[in-house]
Amino acid sequence: MCGVAGIFHYADATERIDSGELLRMTRRLSHRGPDDEGVHVEAALGLGHRRLTIVDLTSAGHQPMAAADDKFWLSYNGEFYNHRAFRPRLEARGYRFRGTSDTETLLLLLAEYGPRILSEVAGIFAFAFWDRAARRLLLARDPLGVKQLYYHDNGRRVVFASEVKALLEAEGVPRELDPAGLNDYLHFHTPLFERTFFRYIHQVRAGEFLEIDRHGLRRRRYAETDGFQPRHETAAESIEELRSLLGSVVDEQLMSDVPVGTFFSGGIDSSAIAAFARKAGRTVKCFGVHFSDQGVIDERPYQEAAASALGLELELTTVDASAFPDDLLRLTWFQDEPVIGAALIPMYHVSRLAARSVKVCLGGQGADEIFGGYARYALINPARVISSWLSRRVRPAADSSAPSDAGVTGSLMKQLLDMRNVRRLARRLHPGESWSGRYFENFVQVPEREWRRVFPDPAIVSRRKARAIFESTIARSPALTPGDKILHWDIQTYLTGLFQQDDRMSMANSLESRVPMADPRIVRFALHTNFDLKLKGGATKWVLRQAVSDVIPPAVLNRRKVGFDTPAEAWMRGPHRAFVRDLLLSSAARTRGYWSAAGVQAVLDNTRSPYWFAMVWKLASIEAWASGYLDTARAQTPAELTCELA
Repeated sequence: MCGVAGIFHYADATERIDSGELLRMTRRLSHRGPDDEGVHVEAALGLGHRRLTIVDLTSAGHQPMAAADDKFWLSYNGEFYNHRAFRPRLEARGYRFRGTSDTETLLLLLAEYGPRILSEVAGIFAFAFWDRAARRLLLARDPLGVKQLYYHDNGRRVVFASEVKALLEAEGVPRELDPAGLNDYLHFHTPLFERTFFRYIHQVRAGEFLEIDRHGLRRRRYAETDGFQPRHETAAESIEELRSLLGSVVDEQLMSDVPVGTFFSGGIDSSAIAAFARKAGRTVKCFGVHFSDQGVIDERPYQEAAASALGLELELTTVDASAFPDDLLRLTWFQDEPVIGAALIPMYHVSRLAARSVKVCLGGQGADEIFGGYARYALINPARVISSWLSRRVRPAADSSAPSDAGVTGSLMKQLLDMRNVRRLARRLHPGESWSGRYFENFVQVPEREWRRVFPDPAIVSRRKARAIFESTIARSPALTPGDKILHWDIQTYLTGLFQQDDRMSMANSLESRVPMADPRIVRFALHTNFDLKLKGGATKWVLRQAVSDVIPPAVLNRRKVGFDTPAEAWMRGPHRAFVRDLLLSSAARTRGYWSAAGVQAVLDNTRSPYWFAMVWKLASIEAWASGYLDTARAQTPAELTCELA
């Protein structure tokens, strides 16, 4: 991965780029690309780039990269996994390659075909492409939003970058909270669609490109969800197709001229990725994180058992409470805005561990949202889920009409019978509520009345607005069933937030994170797979579990889902209670005026509330962000923040 930055004075061709400003923006992204730096300036356009060398380690991969006698320029952050397949096609049209990088392939494809070619690209990316003759700039993002691209448009000039902190190095970019972004965060755990936490800073949406010329900025989509019509295949055929697809995608995503590893939790998704990498003939080292004696499940025994069963080399790092205050401040700075949950802490530390040995890691992120891996999906039709589970329990032994369960058991039931999930779901099961209402209330977690005590301003907290966004998005989805409509919602919203978290924590360590489960070919397969093959027989991700059942052991296949379960709640209630209280009730927090200090005090004191951690985590994340990004003339570094708060 790399870092992209730039400035374009689109309204006035006589404007000149401030090279110092462009260089400050670019260097703010040095953690994303410590290996090389480049800038290109011509008249009213400036492109900056920081490079993490992964494919083609020579100077032929230097960026910004030019083609066709400097008529086209590209500053690119990403990986184009199937780029080699396009090279013969380009050579047949007279193009000659100087190197072996996927950057060069993408540049020439864009020069020849324009942005419509992006629908054929299998990769993760965010880039700026300059067409000198047309005086047109394109900013684009991959179909699922694995990589991010932010911009500020003042009506005459657009500035853009891979991270918000780089934008704030440009003159005239306001640093002001967007109440709509905050409302999104409180309800959906991340700002939605093009919104960020900054009122005047937006992000290119997943599957979208921006076309910018003298007429201004226009949004265009190149990746549309082509319906959700199920394929006319048997379950066995779907399983076999997915198995083959996973093998080819993982093989292709091992593309690298530097060492590659895998993130490894010991769960089904990361274990499957590591197993398919090994099956492809590549020896990859696995990296994991765990917590010992800290009140949550210690993943280490599961990780070690899974790695041993698969014949994989595993290296683990242990995280404890000692660094929590510093981690919260520092990692929120890297994150650019408040984050979904405390999983950023283990993600950062496992990335730091991996970066000591490799430059690239493959992980299992995305599988839950694409194949239906959460217990909350059962809320869509609880009776059907229970019926499916019971039918599996009583299926006659002679029934050969469906594939063998191959060790796939009631993983969903294990989640549903976990008392924490039982209590949470019970609080949100209201008689007469629609399936979408049940899901919405479960997803938002905290009742509106609880947030109202903290944020009395209705411009900040509006359950009505949040529900309207949710319902209208669900209604517009081309999905044919409630289950697929919810998956489509999560793919467009929650998953993009998770990807931002993944990107920031890996790139903070100059490590590239790849996500085979979110490859557009696998996503397309999942979208056209009947929802009944996702939640089936009491199992989540049933079709995926079946497809990987021949490469991972049954003990891994049927573990209860725990995700990145962190002890953050215990840390915030126990050894770092004073830090949290001081952060939330500081004079800066009171002066800023977002929330009622008395309301925050009441939340902190009501430690028996079932919403205590959900609320305190978000409040602490908001304040950590505000102290680093709003209270000064520029985004402070983690070291500066730590000194000020000490």
